[in-house]
Amino acid sequence: MKRKVFGTVLSLSLALSAFTVYHSESVVHAESLSSIKKKQQENAKKAKDSKSKLDSNKSSQASLETEIARIDKLSSDTDQKIEQKQADIKKTKDEIAQLKDEIAVVQKRIDERDKLLKERVNSMYESGGAVSYLEVVLGSKDFGDFLDRVLALNMIAEQDRQLLEEQKKDKELLETKMASVEKKLSNLQNAMKDLQKLQQQLKAQMAEKDRLMASLVKEQGALEAEMHKIENEAEILKSQEEAFKREQERARQREAAKRSSGGGSSAAPVIGNGMIIKPAAGRITSGFGMRSSGMHEGIDIAQGGTVPIYAAADGTVIRAEYSSSYGNVVYISHSIAGQQWTTVYAHMSSLSVSSGQSVSKGTKLGNMGNTGRSHGQHLHFELHKGPWNAGKTNAVNPAAYW
Repeated sequence: MKRKVFGTVLSLSLALSAFTVYHSESVVHAESLSSIKKKQQENAKKAKDSKSKLDSNKSSQASLETEIARIDKLSSDTDQKIEQKQADIKKTKDEIAQLKDEIAVVQKRIDERDKLLKERVNSMYESGGAVSYLEVVLGSKDFGDFLDRVLALNMIAEQDRQLLEEQKKDKELLETKMASVEKKLSNLQNAMKDLQKLQQQLKAQMAEKDRLMASLVKEQGALEAEMHKIENEAEILKSQEEAFKREQERARQREAAKRSSGGGSSAAPVIGNGMIIKPAAGRITSGFGMRSSGMHEGIDIAQGGTVPIYAAADGTVIRAEYSSSYGNVVYISHSIAGQQWTTVYAHMSSLSVSSGQSVSKGTKLGNMGNTGRSHGQHLHFELHKGPWNAGKTNAVNPAAYW
């Protein structure tokens, strides 16, 4: 009987223990699910907030890009106006220099006339003044001699009058021209000052652009990624194919012209120094290769002032356009010894060439600038062995080829 009761109690105890364990595990499991669910909800909220912030950031950057494009357009227009004004001023200075040379020639004639007139006055003074007709009549041998003397006096008087009139006309004409050109130069110089003031304002706007960009893009790596973004990949690839075909044909024509002129087939260029020229004056501020933020597929050349950008080799312009990332940018396709090469010139202040245009080595493409996703005036220059592609897998160090 006791054993039976003990067994019953033991069974109940085990059952209660099992129930307690099961219940505890159920509670723990339920709490874990609740905790996980709560964390998931928190993560979802964080993700939503992050996406919202990211969308807001992207929206802000999109607005900023529109503002950057506006500032870049104004900057390019101003640079072109300044360049034109500088050319006008040089032309005017040349005109003034030419006029001064003309004035020197005329002044020499005037001096000679002055000397002649002075001699005439001295002669008249020494003879006691003007000769009267009575003296002429009394001094003449006959009537014929009298007519000759009167005619001679009239001719001398007419010559004196012509000399005086020529001097007066020459002086008035050159003084008028000189005054007109000097006034023009003064106006141009004033206009230049106004344009320089405008350029200073634009520089301040560009500094504001940099400040806003830095606040929107915290990490330099993200900025670099944005700088190397290309919006028109499909159009560039299509234009590139057409440009290279034209460039191959140009290369064949150049080779044929050399053969027909007796020059024979030109030797293949050395793949190294001398294949291309350095496209701009200045120092290399950032070389080709890895950065902390990632790969830099080109080199940056920087220098202050008005710095022309030149084509690194003969070629055909693939695209010459404005990009929110590269600013004013030119892509050129080259055919060198049968090998396709591509060069890229970014952040220029202005463009002097157009898409599809054939260019020679040294052709001016524009001026160094600070357009697009750029911090400070510089040229970002890329060299690709083969066609350009968005991944820039063909990029090589340009400095090894000039």
